[in-house]
Amino acid sequence: MQLKREVILMLCNCNYNKTKLLYKISKVVSFIDKHAIHDADKDGHPLCAEEYKELKQDLERHAEKLRVAVEGLSREGKFG
Repeated sequence: MQLKREVILMLCNCNYNKTKLLYKISKVVSFIDKHAIHDADKDGHPLCAEEYKELKQDLERHAEKLRVAVEGLSREGKFG
């Protein structure tokens, strides 16, 4: 736990937030992909399945923006 605290202190809040959001969005996208769409289809809820697919696409788009931002800052040596 001590190591995690030291790593967090090395990042400014904004960059930490980008990284944390990217991680959490990735987890939600994975859940939608592995469970939500399948369960909606299985339960006969096609509108829910479509909503989950749309949500997944939106989240993937935002995750990509965050990934590009983190990668760009890292390349410039400004990810701290």
